[in-house]
Amino acid sequence: MNKWIIPALATFTLAPLSYASDLAYLYKDMRIMGMGGANVASGGYSSSLFSNPAGIANLPTDHGMIVELLGLSATGSTNASDVFSDLVDAVDSDDEDQIVDVLEKYSGQRTHVDVANYSSISKNHGNYAWSVGLLAASDINLTAHANSLDGILEVQSRAYGGLTGAYAHTFEQVGNGDLQLGLGVKFLSQKSFEGKLSPADLLSGDDLGDELRDKMEKDNSGFAIDLGAIYQFYTDNDLKPALGLSIMNIGSVDFNDTYGGQPTTVNIGASIEPTIPFLKRTRIAVDYVDLFNANKYRIYNLDDINDDVSYSDYDDSDFLKRLRLGISGLLYESHWSSMELATGIYQGGLTAGIDFTASVFRLGLTTYEEQTGPEYGDESDRRYSLVLGMAW
Repeated sequence: MNKWIIPALATFTLAPLSYASDLAYLYKDMRIMGMGGANVASGGYSSSLFSNPAGIANLPTDHGMIVELLGLSATGSTNASDVFSDLVDAVDSDDEDQIVDVLEKYSGQRTHVDVANYSSISKNHGNYAWSVGLLAASDINLTAHANSLDGILEVQSRAYGGLTGAYAHTFEQVGNGDLQLGLGVKFLSQKSFEGKLSPADLLSGDDLGDELRDKMEKDNSGFAIDLGAIYQFYTDNDLKPALGLSIMNIGSVDFNDTYGGQPTTVNIGASIEPTIPFLKRTRIAVDYVDLFNANKYRIYNLDDINDDVSYSDYDDSDFLKRLRLGISGLLYESHWSSMELATGIYQGGLTAGIDFTASVFRLGLTTYEEQTGPEYGDESDRRYSLVLGMAW
């Protein structure tokens, strides 16, 4: 759909309109996001099963059992702290006018916050690898609107989690390289919230939770299978070129089209690992995700009179929103410490990240920019992430 749909619709309706169009995801490993989110052909992490289950075949073989616990990540928009602080102060004042003032101050701005933990146990045996994990995550997206009588706060949120597993097998000397095939499974459940809150709703105190559940809560669960392949060429040992393909979320995790539903996507990627003398390891990767445009973007009709929020889903085929490329470099790695730097381009915006481990402790910092409009350039959201975890 063309960019003019939003202003055109706004011309013919008195109800405020909004759109939410993050490409669907379950978990973003900030080590991968630092290098532009590209991982389909490179793999190498337990979390690679969220982009290509064949990627776990590239887990290190010299670490034995790989355990990652309490990998807690917290991510927020640039304005998240200010928006939440001002909203809390306005609600604490018990004054609707102050809430309306806050909605006017941030009108049209979308604010994102998420917290996620992915804990896993993995092992690469050489010609085969496996990984099992537990995902627990929550996110909230708020958009203030002052273009109604008293203002409204648009909400999309979810709390979700479940079990994951993946198995990958390497077939050596297939043609001019090695073929890695992967199978992944996911059992997931989620509670999602999609709607709007008025200033009066925000002042309902202890009843706010009950009101959210009554007006917005949707419970869903599902099962999905993931298939993946990576072909690593023998042609150039100095570059280690590889091509990747994955088909993700085959099954019932669309969650009845509620917020947080996951479409079945086909994704492709390519990577190289050039030898650079002063780096322990270098990865360069490029991905194009959702090859057949299974993702949709949603336009909400935020009618100020009725409690119900209606919406329509439209095709999303933007090229740049699906393009990811990046580079990571392992600066050093010892028996007790390591440091890796990464940068890239994600949805047309610059990414950067640093990942540091000391003993069993891990610290990571990452920034990336999410395109939240129907097409690239319509609306973007710069986000920052902090990761704290334990791994050995």
